[in-house]
Parts: sequence; C-alpha cells; structure tokens
Amino acid sequence: MPVSRNIALVLTRSLAIAALALTLSTVNAMADSLSGHVLDPQGRAVPRASIRLIDRSGSTLRAGISSAEGAYAFQGLPPGEYLVEATAASDALTMSQRILIFGNQTEDLRLVISGRSTTILVTASDAPQSVEEIGKAIDVVDSGQIALRDNFSIPEALRDLPGVRVKTLEGPGSTTTIKSRGLRTEDTAVLIDGIRFRDAASPKGDASAFLEDMVTADTDRIEFLRGSGSSLYGSHALGGVVNITSKSGGGSPHGQILSEGGGLGLFRNLFSIGGGVAEDRLTYSDTFSQLNTFRGVRKDTPYKNTSNQGTARYDIAPGMSVTGRLWYVHHHVTSTESPTFTSAVLANSPSTGEVRAIALPIDQLELFERGQTFNAGSATFIPNQIDPDGRRVGYFLSGGVTFDHRVTAGTTYRIVVQSVTTKRDYVDGPLGPGSFEPLTETESQINGYTTLVKAEAEQRAGPYNRVTFGYEFERERYDSFSGADYSATAPDSVELKQRSHAFYAQDRVSLADGRLQVTAAGRIQTFRLNEPTIGDPFHPYANVSALTPPTAYTGDGSIAYFFVQSGTKIRAHVGNSFRAPSAYERYGNYYFSGFYGYNGDPTLSPERAVAVDGGIDQNLYGSKVQVSATWFYTNLQQIIRYLNVLPAGDPFGRFDGYANGGGGIARGAEFSARFAPAARTRVETSYTFTNSESKSPTITGTNYTDVLGVSRHKFSAAVTQTVGRLTVAYD
Repeated sequence: MPVSRNIALVLTRSLAIAALALTLSTVNAMADSLSGHVLDPQGRAVPRASIRLIDRSGSTLRAGISSAEGAYAFQGLPPGEYLVEATAASDALTMSQRILIFGNQTEDLRLVISGRSTTILVTASDAPQSVEEIGKAIDVVDSGQIALRDNFSIPEALRDLPGVRVKTLEGPGSTTTIKSRGLRTEDTAVLIDGIRFRDAASPKGDASAFLEDMVTADTDRIEFLRGSGSSLYGSHALGGVVNITSKSGGGSPHGQILSEGGGLGLFRNLFSIGGGVAEDRLTYSDTFSQLNTFRGVRKDTPYKNTSNQGTARYDIAPGMSVTGRLWYVHHHVTSTESPTFTSAVLANSPSTGEVRAIALPIDQLELFERGQTFNAGSATFIPNQIDPDGRRVGYFLSGGVTFDHRVTAGTTYRIVVQSVTTKRDYVDGPLGPGSFEPLTETESQINGYTTLVKAEAEQRAGPYNRVTFGYEFERERYDSFSGADYSATAPDSVELKQRSHAFYAQDRVSLADGRLQVTAAGRIQTFRLNEPTIGDPFHPYANVSALTPPTAYTGDGSIAYFFVQSGTKIRAHVGNSFRAPSAYERYGNYYFSGFYGYNGDPTLSPERAVAVDGGIDQNLYGSKVQVSATWFYTNLQQIIRYLNVLPAGDPFGRFDGYANGGGGIARGAEFSARFAPAARTRVETSYTFTNSESKSPTITGTNYTDVLGVSRHKFSAAVTQTVGRLTVAYD
C-alpha cells in the first residue's frame, strides 16, 4: 500500500538522521528542573491549572497540569531561557513570564485577571514570543476555549476570530472555506505543528479539501496569523496562516471519554490518553474520535468521520529530542448534485439584466428529486439535490518526525520529515436526479502525495539578534483514474509530478530591553517539473522536464514597540507572498467519451501578492481589558485564472485553461476587545470591515467587480461565565 510505504520511508529516514546527529553531537548530560506552585491573585493554590513551558532556543514545548495542591514540576531541562505560561481552567486568570533556568529552580506562578487567555505565540516568527514582542496580527484559540464551546471541527473553532470568514455549504462533511482578509480560501496556508500541510490532489494544491474533515481531537491550540507569511511558511500564505498545535502529553497518565449527541442525528464519541514516563523523558498524547451525522441537514445526507491524532516525544538527552506525529482521518459522505434548471424555473428569469437568486422551496425540491410534478413558484434555480447512490469515501494520512537538538544555549537545529497521503473515491449510480446520471455504478479516484524535508538552524548572534536559516525540499504527486486500481495504460489515467527547493532566512532583533522588536525574513523557492504520465501518448506536455518554471522570491518585515508604563503596543507588518501552481494547474487535462482535453500550463508563474498592515494593542486596568485595532491592505498582483477562451497561438494548443492574470485588492479594518471584569468572567468581541474587489468582472459580462462570498461587515461576541463547577459559554 502507498500509505505504509510512505510512513515507513518517513520513519526510516528520520531515525537515520537522528542516529547520525546523536553520533556527531556532544551532549550535555546535566539536566535542570523547574518546580513551584500556581497561585491566584490572593495567593491561594490553583489546582488543575494548565502550564506550558517553551524553550526559546529550541521551541520545545512541555505541558503540565498543577496538582490538587497547585504544585507543578518539569524535570530534565537543559539550562537556558524559557517562556512559561499558566492558565486556570475555565477562569479569566493567566500569566506569562521569561525564566532563566540554571540548576534546580523553584518559581511560583502567580495568576492575574486578564482578558487574554494566551500570551505566548509561535507562528508569527516560527519561534516562541510573548504577545508584546510580536509585530504581526495574530490570534489564538486554545483547547480550553474549544472544549467550552464544544467546537468539534478546526474551521468552526476559528469562526469568531477577526478578519476570518468561515463558511460551510451543506452541513457536516460538506465543502468548507476559510477566507482571511477578503481573499480566497486557497490564500490561507495550513500548518500542523509548524509544518506546511496541503493536498496535492486539490486543483489549487491547497488544504481546502481537508477542511471539512479536520476535527479538534488532539488539538492543544490553533494560532491564526493574519497577513502574508510566505517568507517562513512558503506557498499559499497570502492572506493568513493557520497553525494547529498538537497536545504534547506529559505528567501522570490521564485520559478522557466523551459521548454526546444532538440535532441532525449527530453523535460524537471521543477517547483520549496522555502522560509521561521516566520524569517525562517520554511523553505521549493520542485521541480517537468518531463523528456520525446519521441524517444531515436534509435527513438523507449522512456523514461519518473517524479520526486518530497522536504525538510522542522522546528526550534522547537534555536538549536533544525526537518527536513523532500521526494524523489519520477516514470520511464518508453522501453526494449532492450541482444546482440545475428546468424550463419552468428558467421562465421565472428575465431575458436581460440581473437575475435574483431564488431557490426552489424544500418541499418542492423533494418532489423534483423523486421525479414527481412540482410547483416552480417564483424560483430561479433548483439547489443541490440529494443523490441517493452517490458518495465520497476517502482518507488522508499525515505522518512526520522531527529531530531537535540544542547544541548550546544559543545554537539549535532541527530536521523534519513529513509525508501526506490523500485518497478520494467518488462513486455514483443511476438513481440520482441529476441530468448526467450513469447507466450503471461508476467509480473514480483522485489521489495526492506530498513529501517534505526541512532542515532549520537558529543561532543567537550577540545580545540582540536571533538568526534563523533553513532549507526545504518538497515533492508532490497527483493521480486520477477510473475504477479501483491505477493503470498507466488506461485512457483516463493521469499521473503528475513536480518538485521544489527553497532557502529562507530570518533575523529577529530585540532592542531597548526587549521593548523594540524588529524582524526581517526572505525566501527563494525554485521548481522542477517531471514529465507526466497521461493515457494519451500524444499529449502536449512532452519534455517539460527541460523547462525552468519561474522562481518565487518573497520578503517580509515587521516592527513592534511596547510602552511598558501605558501598556500600549504599536506594530506594523509588510511583506510579499506567493502561491505555487499545483501539479493540476501545470498539467491539467480531462477525458470524456474518448476525447482528450488539456487545460494546464507548465510555464505558469506563481501567484503573487503584497500586503501591509499596522495596528495598536492597548492593555487597560491591569490587563483586565485589552483592545486592538488593525488596518490592512493586500494587492493580489498576479493570480492563476481559468480562461474560457485563451489567446490564439497557445504553445500547448489549448482552447481554454489556466493562465496568469491580474488579481485584485482587499482592504479593511479589524477591531477586537477582550474583557475580564471578574476572575470567572471573560468577554470577547470583534468587528471586521472588508472591501474586496477583483481586477476583472466577477460576474461574466458585467462591470461588477466585488468578490463574491466575502462579507463586508462581520461582528462576533463570546462570553464565558463560571459559577462553582458550572461553566456556561455563549457565542
């Protein structure tokens, strides 16, 4: 099986890398510790508080929970600088501070009432920073918020964040989009534990096809960086970056069993375990989740999701560790047909001018689906119809291994290997109401494979600079075919491949006792093509391996200054970003009734955007109130469009297909406020104004340029109140 081969390859390479590093490295055998108590503002012990300890040099995360007496302890720590954060469960109490650990150290963590639940973030610069140090717009949803609001999907957990538009079309398991700052869903990059996660089988090469199946099973937190992020995270980070962080485990063995149900015939079961062995030298966390929607929005659209997410870390020695991660999702959902028309429905539309979108009522839609006479009324279209013998079945599997080594207090490197396998099987029979139903059951598959190898080093250069530099190699493969098995000789079988190499660097400068933070980063990414395997021996993509696709160049800079006495931070961020053409966009083709058509262009340039934003963050009343305002502007300089008619003389003989073209502009403002009027009350609100315009009409044949599906105004509010052991969450 391709899945087992990929995972075996990942593990073999990673273990070899770890063994080599262990042989060549000098390991400091001395280990330090940090212990103490978590206290509330009155000095009382806080049980069940969540504590996170992050090595500022190695980015290694350790997590724990205080005991019934409020005690905590971390053992086996290499000496150096750390950030520690503690949060009381269900309360508006939190703290964070920088700690220098040398020897066995004791430090009590005193919580304060704060509107912000999380104060240490990683995604802004691919390294741990406090919120005061960050010059970019970033928000976080932690596991406590996810649990209180019962968000069982990643997109749902992001819905309340400023600048983010989440849309699900037909209920659980259906198409889901995340649009950041008025841009497209493919303009948001998705990371798992800081590593790019995308689907080579997607027409855009992004993670959008994964979104409806990504559940919050073993999720510790989700960070959302708004704005450009390609200099650090590569392709697709034009509008934002979603970083999903896995639970790290540790502490005494613990677990959870959850079972719940609700509307749409929904049942969810979850089983999780975690803990540590040998004073947390080995830590582990794993969650099995099953989500069933037996009826769905219209009773006959069931959805099933079975997921397992797990992480394990082994400390080879103080400052040296190897971490393995596995994320598996299997899904099954009933298909629906695309919107359609009949003569009675078309009669309700004017012959010229705008047509108002009026859907056929549900009761009449059900008659249409059964082939019975229905009343069109004033409807101008027939919405998606349930296909009783159509379904999508598939899975994705992501496995990765990371080797971290802190050579000295100022020198760290890490090596990452990750593999992502995608399989989607589309089955359709003759019973559906669609206009193009097959005579017998048909089956088609679309599969994707990506392998990423990343090597990164961080060096402290003097008292003010931290320099990061790295290299990435990525390869992807896309294949599609009919039936259960792939055959290179089948007329409709396709196999497409491409590779890329990237070099990037970043310098973080800290001045004025840490109040002034300046960050600059840059990236160069090149692409190499492989000749595709297509059933048509006369396809136009022969010898494409001799072509040199355009290189992607990106740069990024941010600055932040924190006024300690007033609690004010001003920040600014500017950068350009890119989206690499997918394998399908480079070689895309189709086969229908013995005819081959081609729509890909191997010479496509990457999509490019320039973005700038600036803002102010203000702490009031001892951090009980925190307000933020951000202005943003993004110019999509060049995108990849699908043109129905290409200019004459296309080098690949295409009539229609993918081509580079002008993009658009998105600008607006984001406002948010967090209040903690009492120790057990938290209120969060946000408002976003977005104005997105395309450089070409978004409705054919008109001068209408507003981007569809983007809300100009968005408001959200969330309130959490704890009374005794009861917590009520409203959003």
